Amino acid sequence: MTVRVGVLGTSWWADSMYLPALTNNPEVDVVGVCGRNPERAAEFAATWNVPNWATDPDAFLDPDALDAVIVATSNDSHEHLTMLALERGLHVLCEKPIATNLEGANRMADKAAATGGITLVPFTYRYMPTFQFVKELVDDGFVGRPHHLNLRYYTGFARDTAYNWRFDDDLAGSGVLGDIGSHWLHVARWLLGEVVSIGCVSERFVPKDDRPDGTPYERGEDFAQMTVRFQSGAIGTLLVSAVCWEGTDFGQSHHLDLHGTDGTIYSLNDWSSVQEVRGLKAEETGPPPLLEIPDHIWGEARRDRVHDTYRDVFRVNQWMIGEWITAVAEGRQCEPDLREGARVQELLEVAVQSAKDGGRMIDV
Repeated sequence: MTVRVGVLGTSWWADSMYLPALTNNPEVDVVGVCGRNPERAAEFAATWNVPNWATDPDAFLDPDALDAVIVATSNDSHEHLTMLALERGLHVLCEKPIATNLEGANRMADKAAATGGITLVPFTYRYMPTFQFVKELVDDGFVGRPHHLNLRYYTGFARDTAYNWRFDDDLAGSGVLGDIGSHWLHVARWLLGEVVSIGCVSERFVPKDDRPDGTPYERGEDFAQMTVRFQSGAIGTLLVSAVCWEGTDFGQSHHLDLHGTDGTIYSLNDWSSVQEVRGLKAEETGPPPLLEIPDHIWGEARRDRVHDTYRDVFRVNQWMIGEWITAVAEGRQCEPDLREGARVQELLEVAVQSAKDGGRMIDV
């Protein structure tokens, strides 16, 4: 079965993530793109040899022409577009955070359950080889019973004072918490299980300019640190910062430390040339040795430059987007779905509330 896919959104992200993966998948027919700007939509469609473009999502979401859609638009439009698609019997991949509030996220998840929509929320970092290997090690008992997890995400896209919709709470729902904190909340739950309480402190280190039209808005945070307690009793510290100078060509890095009764795992991805996992079993001494990431995790992805690994994971291995396409073709559900997206939204809102309350722990 060939899955007829439409793409809502013509941003750089749609251009770098979705169209390359879709056009490299023999199960996909990209039949159209939809964007707010007609010139941009036409140019985008021509670049990717997509036969149709549109600016009206109501007309674009035609179940006679489409089987599935990708919602890669600004956060404030996710709910409306996803609900419209699901009501028309289409399957949906929706960018995270899936809504600007929990009520909207739950409506989306409920609608998918009611219509049988096959959905996916693209928490991309769980698919990187380092995290895939850490997940295998945890599931195989390398650390035993986990004590504490430390995840750190350093990047620098908030260092610029220019207006950025990602820090406009009306459009994004929050700042760095929604944009990259959602990744860490998902990864933490994926690795260690359910979260039962959260405390958070956040900051706005870099002032942001007014909107281009001069209207006021609430600025989102550019730094946040969450403390989470897992149902198992383990503790996690999840730090996300968009005001860091990392000095690499991609300007970000990911760090993981995990300690448990039986061992320790360290992971580093500098988004340049280093993507490694180190580990030490309890009672072993010395610097933690490199643990070789297995071939079945790498797949066909290149192993030297991290950017190439990232591209190949989705374009060549066809993980995430390709898995959703196959699920649609086979008529079965896949993960992480809109219900997971709604749970992450719930945790985000608790973190935002905790930050407003001075960082107190709040039960979820």
